[in-house]
Amino acid sequence: MTKKKTKRKSKTESLADEVNNRRIDLTPEQVETIITERGLVFIDPLSDFGFKRLLGMERTKDITVHLLNTFMSDDTGVISDITFISSEQVGLLPGKKKVRLDIHCKTQNGDHIIIEMQRERQLFFVRRLRAYHSHSTISGVKIGDTVYATVPKVFSLSFMEKDMPEFKGKSRFLWKIYPKDDDNEIFSKENVWCFVELCKFAAQLETLDLTNEKNLWLYMLTHVADISEDEVLRMDPVYQRFYEECRISNLNEMEKKEYVTSVLEYDDVRESMMCEREVGREEGREEGLLQGEVNTKRQLALKMLAKDFAPDLVAEITGLTEEEICALVAHTD
Repeated sequence: MTKKKTKRKSKTESLADEVNNRRIDLTPEQVETIITERGLVFIDPLSDFGFKRLLGMERTKDITVHLLNTFMSDDTGVISDITFISSEQVGLLPGKKKVRLDIHCKTQNGDHIIIEMQRERQLFFVRRLRAYHSHSTISGVKIGDTVYATVPKVFSLSFMEKDMPEFKGKSRFLWKIYPKDDDNEIFSKENVWCFVELCKFAAQLETLDLTNEKNLWLYMLTHVADISEDEVLRMDPVYQRFYEECRISNLNEMEKKEYVTSVLEYDDVRESMMCEREVGREEGREEGLLQGEVNTKRQLALKMLAKDFAPDLVAEITGLTEEEICALVAHTD
């Protein structure tokens, strides 16, 4: 067998290996080296780190209020103030978390509502949303309220990085789901699910009107690194502020390290995908293709779940079913 030549790794790639093997803790100098070599200028707003920092912090809640009003005010009424209740949910594996923002809102007409905002699909996604809505509804009822006057209105806003199978074959990228009666009339607007399919948005971007607030917000969330400063100066102040908040130069040392580490971990999983596929092919030839592929898929699935990748993405890449992924999680627990 001919021995393959190994490509010499750059300083950044070597640091990535050491971070993911947990041999070192990045120094500020190493963090700056990675930022410079990779040309990182803006935080990805849809990364776990970016989503929480840009939309889940008290210091930027006016930006979050603007975004929520853009997508939800038709149903909620104009939101005047918000309070962040929690910013993370327990993940599939021990010690792992996913970002989901639980936001208590007050509207201009005095209503108190709850909005759950999250990014990316998870295992049994629709069932999870139903559970979140139920929990938020019950938690908002005051003890002794026998007429249920304090039952809150509950809404969800989800930014989906992958297309939803429920809307397969349909070109729309913004969906609102209401309880309806037999005549297809809206029965209630007190529980509404709003979904945005970002892949479909990106596919239609060139034809979309970016003076539309919803389209402009989605453009900011998905293309902030591609927007020029001249373009931003023509936007309303809230978008200018969001743009500036996305700059990595605004992060302190600890935040920079956290963000860079998350970038390296993502690259590690992406590299693992290619590596594990090659291993699977080798195992298939030497020990039987079928069993080799199954083992490789399971190993890759566990690595991706441990890195907090969305289960539907794990299923798509590995070819495992949701039931098989659930079984792996249960066995790990």
